[in-house]
Amino acid sequence: MQMKKAGVVATGALATLAILGAPAAAAPTDASVLGASSTEGKVSAMRQVGANQLQLARGGGSWDNDGWDAPWDIDPQALVSTLNGTVVTTAPFQGCGSTAAFGAGAAAPITSPNTLVAGGFQVEGYGDRHDDAVACANGNTRVTQSDEVPLTAIGNNTVVTAAALQACGSTASFAVGVATPITSPNTVIGGCQNGNVEINAEHDGWQESARVEGKNLDQVTARMALASKVAALKDRKSWSRQSAARVTPQARGGGWDAPWDVDPFGLAATANGTAVVTATLQACGSTAPFVVGIAAPITSPNTVIGDCKNANIKIDQQDASALVSAANNTAISLANIQACGSTMSAGVGAAVPITSPNTVIGSCFNANTLID
Repeated sequence: MQMKKAGVVATGALATLAILGAPAAAAPTDASVLGASSTEGKVSAMRQVGANQLQLARGGGSWDNDGWDAPWDIDPQALVSTLNGTVVTTAPFQGCGSTAAFGAGAAAPITSPNTLVAGGFQVEGYGDRHDDAVACANGNTRVTQSDEVPLTAIGNNTVVTAAALQACGSTASFAVGVATPITSPNTVIGGCQNGNVEINAEHDGWQESARVEGKNLDQVTARMALASKVAALKDRKSWSRQSAARVTPQARGGGWDAPWDVDPFGLAATANGTAVVTATLQACGSTAPFVVGIAAPITSPNTVIGDCKNANIKIDQQDASALVSAANNTAISLANIQACGSTMSAGVGAAVPITSPNTVIGSCFNANTLID
């Protein structure tokens, strides 16, 4: 088949194209490029945009991007946690600037003064936290509760103290014994701490995996970002050389957290952050036989300059973090005895001071409980 038109002869396929009126070469436009793009190219472009948006939402792989962590980036919740961060103290004895008989024994110093002056150190975990505040410390415990929320938690961050005995600037007999100083003063300059418990909450709260909340974008910025995305999709030739437009996600900034970003909640929690203090005895600037004994100082003054603290409990309560919660942040205090600037007999015994004054310049704290 041959065809003549304006002196041009066309045969075969060229004739067919001429009949259809299709131009041999036309200047492409943005719309024509998008219309002529293959399905595979479109799918590849959209996948790239989606990958970039997901990477940006999760933090973008850099420290300066905002977003949330994926579930697999969050520390897993433990199934069972028991007796972690727990302290058990049994029968710590301390004689501090004192004449004391522990158990079965006798103490009989003659013209031998007992003197202790607090040094320049800082005490952490009990009593005051100022330099030169505490001279004698015995059986004290400080625990900071963990912020972990296991599914089942039993007995974590718990303190048990039993039979902490302290003689501080005193003439004292513990159990069966005799303490008889003669013209031998007992002196302590500084406070005396015995069997005190402090359990603190984790004040920093739940620590997530470096999550940073997304920021809201105003409408102008959002439009600019959208226009940039559209331009990147149209420019197929430079797609491989340019990264897709990146937009900080807005939903996180002023909306809700993803489910995996919510603090975990346990199923059961029992006896966590609990303190049990039993039979803690303190003689502070005193003449005192505990249980069965004799304390008989003769012209031997007992003196403490500072505070005397025995078996006090402070618990900074953690928020409830379990569906079933029992005996958490609880204090139990039994048979805690303090002799402070006194002549006393606790149990079966004799306290016989002869011209031997007992003096405490400070305050006396025994078996006080504070749950905040």
